[in-house]
Amino acid sequence: MTEAVVVIGDALVDEVDGASIVGGAALNVAVGLARLGVPARLIAMVGDDAPGRLVREHCAAHGVELLATDAPHGTAVASAARVGGTMHYEFNPAGTARFVELAGLEHLLEAAPLVVVSCLALEHPAQIAPLLGLSHSRQRLLIDPNARPGYLQAEGARERFAAGLDRLAARALLVKVSDEDTELVYGEDASETASRWLDAGARAVAITRGPDGALITTPETYVSAFVPELAAPIVDTIGAGDSVLASLTASVITGDHEGGWAGPLGRAMAVAAATTRAAGGLLQLPA
Repeated sequence: MTEAVVVIGDALVDEVDGASIVGGAALNVAVGLARLGVPARLIAMVGDDAPGRLVREHCAAHGVELLATDAPHGTAVASAARVGGTMHYEFNPAGTARFVELAGLEHLLEAAPLVVVSCLALEHPAQIAPLLGLSHSRQRLLIDPNARPGYLQAEGARERFAAGLDRLAARALLVKVSDEDTELVYGEDASETASRWLDAGARAVAITRGPDGALITTPETYVSAFVPELAAPIVDTIGAGDSVLASLTASVITGDHEGGWAGPLGRAMAVAAATTRAAGGLLQLPA
């Protein structure tokens, strides 16, 4: 493989317990791919400001090529607070006004072996238009909506996001969701959403359920996997879902999914378990 996987979505700085931690779902996936030995290019909205410099340094340190698009409000910053075992976020104006400009970058999408979308502004038709035109998308497009309430506050945003996600999901090789995603966007269980997407044309849907593991369902069958128990305690769950998507993407690159999703899903659960044993969203490799 000569071309890098293209990852599109958010790159930001998380303010957690007084510390500035570079993150964002798409950035975590791109860095995770690099740590798994898969070349990755990140297309994200990053400004020429202090948080933006942290993002650029982080990508460079992990061998991820960053293509920063226009950022009229600067770089996104999220203030994170732990509520039980879940992280809750409040975003600055750059975060809530997110938009990754893809016009003029279609050639990069077409050249990529895979295009991975994570935490993108799917409520905007102009945001998803280049992805709807992606050739051979059912062999190359992977999606994680990463729906967050703080991004969907404007009137009608949730309904537009749902419509955009449905259109892309029908064209995808794999969509990764959680029950929290589908409850927020559609008001339904992820299994219901998965059935609709598969009927519409999606090739596979991965449903993550935190400590209860995950499953991948296709039009023909489904497989499930548990999160392995580790001796080390859980530090936080930041980036766990992103590590799952990175691991599954790496399995697609190697073709391991062609014999079935059981092996790739089991490996993804092992990667997620390791990632929760370290602070922040950096993918951790199983011991």
